[in-house]
Formats: sequence, structure tokens, C-alpha cells
Amino acid sequence: MVILYILLIAYILAVNFYAFLLVKSLRDEERKEEIEQTVNPPAPQTTPNPKRYMGKLLITGLLGGAITIYACIFIFKWKRTELLLMLLMPLIGVLNIYLWVLLFRSGFRFFVIG
Repeated sequence: MVILYILLIAYILAVNFYAFLLVKSLRDEERKEEIEQTVNPPAPQTTPNPKRYMGKLLITGLLGGAITIYACIFIFKWKRTELLLMLLMPLIGVLNIYLWVLLFRSGFRFFVIG
């Protein structure tokens, strides 16, 4: 039974570490693009492509990294105007905490047959 607790703790730590690295890399990439645009301005007729980072952030949040994503948004001062991030990440974070507490309190009884 102890091995299940150790595995869950390792999973939680790994997902949150990945969430931290993901937010940091997305922020750094965005800053790099802003610097490149100031040095080499784009042609007037081109429109910037929308970034596909919201899906990665949402999946990472659902897997258990929502609290870290929400905290990193404020630590790195990145995308604080995004409605989806500012509303969904705290809600998903509360759901994550509830499920973790449920798993630890139940002792994984609903996974073990018999």
C-alpha cells in the first residue's frame, strides 16, 4: 500500500514540475518572438498565427498541474488577461486537490479488489 502512496506523490510532483517548465518555456518563447518583431517588423499584410498553447495548458491542468500553472501565471507575469486560464485553472486546481485528498483518505480501496 505504501508503494501506491509513493507513486501518487511522485506523479503529483512530476506533473507540477512539467507544468512549471511548460509555462516558463511558453513565456520565454513569447518574449523571444516579441523581441524578433521589434528588430524585424513583419510585413503589414501578414497576420500572426494564433498559438496553440491553451490545449497543452488545459491538459496539464487536468492531469494535476493546475495549481502550479495558476501560480506561475502570476510569478512570471504572463497571460493574466486570458479568461480561460484565470477562471478554469483555479477550478481545476480545487478539483485536483479534492481528488488527491480522496485518494489518500480512501487508501486506494476502490482500486484494490477484495
